[in-house]
Amino acid sequence: MFSRRTVLKGMAAGLFAPYFHDVYAQSSALPARLVLVLECNGVYPRALLSTGTRAALGGRANTSDRLFWDAYKDTPLVREGDNLASAISLGPLAASSGNIDLVNRSAVLLGLSNLIAGGGHSSGTGGLSCAVNGAGATFDAVIAPRLRRGAPFDVLRLGTSSARVSIVYETCALGPRKPAGIIVNPSLAFDSTFGSLLGGSTNGRDRKMLFDFALADSRKALAEFSGNSNERLKLERYLSSLESLRTREDQLAGMAARVRPYLPLAPKDNPLITGAGSPPDSLKWFEAQFQIATASLLGGLTNTVVLATGTSGFDVAYGPDVTDIPRHSLQHGLDAGQNWERVAEVTRRHVQLVANLARTLAATPEVGASGSMLDHTAIVFMSDNGEQHHSTSREWPKLVVGGNALGLKTDGRTVVYPKYDAARNRQVSNLFNTLGHAFGDANFNTFGQEGSTRIAPGPLSELYG
Repeated sequence: MFSRRTVLKGMAAGLFAPYFHDVYAQSSALPARLVLVLECNGVYPRALLSTGTRAALGGRANTSDRLFWDAYKDTPLVREGDNLASAISLGPLAASSGNIDLVNRSAVLLGLSNLIAGGGHSSGTGGLSCAVNGAGATFDAVIAPRLRRGAPFDVLRLGTSSARVSIVYETCALGPRKPAGIIVNPSLAFDSTFGSLLGGSTNGRDRKMLFDFALADSRKALAEFSGNSNERLKLERYLSSLESLRTREDQLAGMAARVRPYLPLAPKDNPLITGAGSPPDSLKWFEAQFQIATASLLGGLTNTVVLATGTSGFDVAYGPDVTDIPRHSLQHGLDAGQNWERVAEVTRRHVQLVANLARTLAATPEVGASGSMLDHTAIVFMSDNGEQHHSTSREWPKLVVGGNALGLKTDGRTVVYPKYDAARNRQVSNLFNTLGHAFGDANFNTFGQEGSTRIAPGPLSELYG
């Protein structure tokens, strides 16, 4: 098996020497990556609340309530060395069966508001844009150019959905009214991500031929074009996009030896896909998408990933080992039987996937810097619509894992900010400011479209610095 360093050195010495020279020229700062993981229909504060922080808050935090804003203090409560794994859904962070402890490489944030995003069943793009749905770019699109460093894909967006389509467009955006697609079929995601690496008549070769045919037709059309300047500009942009995609095909082919050792099973052989049932078990498909994302990060195909489960088409199904009740009905019947425990178990399963990724990155040395890939990767687990099924957007509980080398205080702390209507409340936009600073932009103090409702600019000092 090739090491990351060996493969990089080999590529830099050969065909891609000019390319990697440019990459390294851009890379005076530390390597950095972002993984955003979103659960549909709310992540409840109770799911991420440790027993120690519950006792420190007092009041309704010690009852069975899933929301307990009135227990939040007037100033941020910071609990270092918190036993995060004692929270109902954070057990996967604990060391077990040879797995390293992730508690001291994580942080929980409670109390962050995002009222501009709206709420209800989903805020659409509002959760990642801190703007009204569709009104602005999401954070992944804004930060990806800084993190890309020559990777073939600027952002990899994968997920699951109850909608019977392969790509959905409700969660991410490149800008106002410019939705960015999330591939919600893991078979398509596998082929779209790795097809050019695999070669053969049905994969890389055919893809390149299709691009070559389209390029030839476009160049001919442009040479013979006699229309107005606006139409010509459209054709030129189309040709430029095709040229960029064709260049990426060659880049991917050149990275094949580096990436192949990390590839997951092909869809036809992957029991997470073939055994998902109908409708598919969202947890199995989501795990398959995590496998694709993990291989892409390890292989250097991207440095920015969005993994969103059910955020576009939220009534996803789960396997019988969790519940036979679809997500929407499960949430509406939250107080019936064991439904709350089932929702918390789904969140726990998602945290388990985050933990699996984090441990893989922690076991992989960083190329070009000290520490592991996890030290240089910020993983953020959150919801697309805040704190509950019919969200008010008053709170967006977060779990942040990794990023220690980037300055993040993911050292086993819980931070509880004052509630949404308090003077010292902080917002989700401040978390994105924090990540912007961690990724090297000391001026990333504004984000979103909160206008006069923005409480304070800049990063969260309790998480960064």
